[in-house]
Amino acid sequence: MSARAPELSSPRTDRTRRLVGIDIARFFAVFGMFCIHFGVPFVDGTPEVWVAQFASGRSTALFILLAGVSLAMLSGRGAPPTGAALRQARIRIAVRAGLLLVIGIALAKATDATGFLLTVIIPFYGLYFLLAVPFLRLRTRGLLIAAVLAAALGPQLSFLLRTWIAWGTPLGTFVSAVNAVDPGHLIADAGIFDLLLLGFYPAASYLPLVLAGMAVGRLELRSTRVRCWLAGTGLVLSMAGYRVSSWLVESVGGLPPGPTEGTVPIEHPAWLLATTAHSGTTFELLDSGGIALVILAVCLELADRTGRLLKPLAAAGSMALTLYASHALVLSWQIIVGGWPLSGVPDFLAKLASMGPALPTDIPNMPAFPRDGHHPEGLVAFVNTYMPELFLIFSILFAQLWRQFFRRGPLEAAVSESVRWLTGQLSDRR
Repeated sequence: MSARAPELSSPRTDRTRRLVGIDIARFFAVFGMFCIHFGVPFVDGTPEVWVAQFASGRSTALFILLAGVSLAMLSGRGAPPTGAALRQARIRIAVRAGLLLVIGIALAKATDATGFLLTVIIPFYGLYFLLAVPFLRLRTRGLLIAAVLAAALGPQLSFLLRTWIAWGTPLGTFVSAVNAVDPGHLIADAGIFDLLLLGFYPAASYLPLVLAGMAVGRLELRSTRVRCWLAGTGLVLSMAGYRVSSWLVESVGGLPPGPTEGTVPIEHPAWLLATTAHSGTTFELLDSGGIALVILAVCLELADRTGRLLKPLAAAGSMALTLYASHALVLSWQIIVGGWPLSGVPDFLAKLASMGPALPTDIPNMPAFPRDGHHPEGLVAFVNTYMPELFLIFSILFAQLWRQFFRRGPLEAAVSESVRWLTGQLSDRR
């Protein structure tokens, strides 16, 4: 951790030199999450609504797609490993997945106060990594085929299995038995079936984005031609997903009453045809995943054309895990002190957060809003009111300062060093 951060113009070879554009894309992924949870910095009114609506679901899709790109980078980039190298890559990634599961479960427990306002994605991320291990040996074509099949079948299979579980079938009994002893479920509702099927970002629905990201990571991303192909493909996928979804929804007479975002309710299978944010439907994967490809291609090109201009964003993106965890903890603190509504959240949520003793008790997973409905004053009120702006500034300045002394962010370094040590221990025992 003591090595100094390399400059963007590092003399390393093209094959090993870090793709700064990927870090910039990571920054925009976590920035979108900041906008959803804190509010959009420096704008209000209609522009704020537009940014929030655009970020909802799409920032998550970008975050997950980049997980797949990272997996490709960790496993040979364009040349998948074979033999002993493949076994070592599988061990390293499996160990990394385990660490992300542990960190994610701990973070989910530490941020219980956020309730339905935040579902920590890190434990889901860990399961994505683990499920991707069998695919590490595949090249771009094989990964694309796997991604297409998973996108076509995964959301529907997830819906079917969730329905069977809810109907009290033997599968439901089995899930209940596993949940009764699953530490992740008992600690933070992040057990194996929560992460695979029942949670907010179920792997059964979102694994296609990981596989697509791995396929992208196998490409020659330094090529402008490849970037243009990615951007064009992303636009086509997004438009196709949205247009076909709209046509299908219209053909069935519209959608029944249901959630504006989140996993498709088992009572309303027609929602499988929608592109609703965070629904994990095939059409949402096409829409949001296509936009994620466009953003990644643009960021890769901008990184080459702007030189050092976007270095602060790249530095922040290089420690996306640290910033994500920090923002989750800050959001939890805001809710506990009663200051979250001060930063310009939607009116109905601000009203709910300020109800105090009249706060409904029948809403599941209710955030820990103060029961007396109070709001903080003085400095704490100022910090909460301007949290969107303050956290954005903090993210960039902290990352810049940290990178002056260390190559990786705090959590990133902890994970990487732990992976190195644990992998070494496992290798020594073989």
